[in-house]
Amino acid sequence: MRITLLIVAGFLAIAGSGFFWLMKTISDDIERQYSQASEEPLVDFAHLFAALLEQDISGGKIDVTDFRSGFTNAYRREFLAKIYQIRKTEIHTHVYVTDETGTVIFDSDDGKREGEDYSKYNDVYLARAGDYGVRSTRTDPKDSRTSVFYIAAPLYSQEKLIGTLTVFRPETAMAPFAEESRNLVFRASLITAGLVFFLGSIWAYLVLHPIRKLTKHAQRITEGKQATLPPTGMGELRVLSIALENMRKEIEGKHYVENYVQALTHELKSPLAAIRGAAELIDEKMPEEKRRRFLQNILTETDRSENMVRRLVQLASVESRTQLEKREIIDLGNLVTEEIAGLSASIETKKIEVGRETTDQAMIVEGDPLMLRIAIRNALTNAIDFSPENGEIAISLSKEKAQINLSIKDDGPGIPDYAGDRVFDRFYSLKNEITGRKGSGIGLSFVRATMQLHNGRAELANHEGGGAEMILIFCGDTPGK
Repeated sequence: MRITLLIVAGFLAIAGSGFFWLMKTISDDIERQYSQASEEPLVDFAHLFAALLEQDISGGKIDVTDFRSGFTNAYRREFLAKIYQIRKTEIHTHVYVTDETGTVIFDSDDGKREGEDYSKYNDVYLARAGDYGVRSTRTDPKDSRTSVFYIAAPLYSQEKLIGTLTVFRPETAMAPFAEESRNLVFRASLITAGLVFFLGSIWAYLVLHPIRKLTKHAQRITEGKQATLPPTGMGELRVLSIALENMRKEIEGKHYVENYVQALTHELKSPLAAIRGAAELIDEKMPEEKRRRFLQNILTETDRSENMVRRLVQLASVESRTQLEKREIIDLGNLVTEEIAGLSASIETKKIEVGRETTDQAMIVEGDPLMLRIAIRNALTNAIDFSPENGEIAISLSKEKAQINLSIKDDGPGIPDYAGDRVFDRFYSLKNEITGRKGSGIGLSFVRATMQLHNGRAELANHEGGGAEMILIFCGDTPGK
């Protein structure tokens, strides 16, 4: 599992569990608090009603006539009480009275309990015993919301217990208030959870984004691409990124030198062997014509070796960079014109016709002028080398929005299918069918590395008219800008 998903999933699991526990605790506590809030006023009502009823005791007997009439009138009253979001239109509190034996003699709830023996019920039993008379009974044993609270108070006549008065009210009377509180807590919890998730996502992004940038940086290096050290902006991660970059430079530097020494050694074997062979064969008594041929061979191989070393130094300079150190505004059209003029001797020797498509648009790019000059020269030289005598090279510059394309077409033999994916590889070269020689395999590698530094790319493929087409694509801003 990716570390991003692991952290986000872990955060959501922990936060979700915490919110679930918090909401459940608050929800349960709301029910308990409302139960307590319901019980407390019932105690007051029980003793108030008991004191009022004691005024109607005569001869040690309870007279509930006026009491019954009062409750009947009360339940008939019409009213509307708006308590916050709740509308109350009826009385939910009821009363029943028992005599000295615990038999119900009055029940305000339509007389349902009158005549029943309630002496064994906790509210009546405890009140008769002088204790706090309270009980809670569910009409549906499986549903806590059907609980009914009963609070009893004793009735006295001349300090003699002659009965009890119980006030009761179903919990459903308080249910709207409890439900409103639960909804409020639920809404607040959802808003809080969303806020925590949002802030947590930002926190995770701030922590993980630099790690992702370092990962992409490492992947680009693994793929052999030039990559600039990404800014992290955070203390420990910044120190880590700098340490990784320094380690990369150390390791890459050692491998780079090792690879180049091996490559240079391999590539110089052939010209050095030719030079040595020619030098050993030269003799003062050798015919002049043969001597000149051997001397010319020595000069040719010497030039080849020098050219290879020079190009290797150029390529090493480009490949070791991750960003441009020098930038100038460059007119590609003028640069191409200057390089064609510089290669005029080679062009005239092979009697090649160079055609250019003109445009009124200014082809302006930003970059290192020396690098681009060498890259364009290498691309033109490649086209000249593979063009036959009296051949043609077509050069065009085009612009599409922020992208500029430089196209160089030749009418040479083109690229074999097996070499299509390797033409830009370092030291990979094809045998020139015209000269019979292979190139150094460095020029096109330099072109690719230069274009990558300029946020572009180089493409080489066969075109329909025969021959190959090199396209240098400039995509806009250069990296590290």
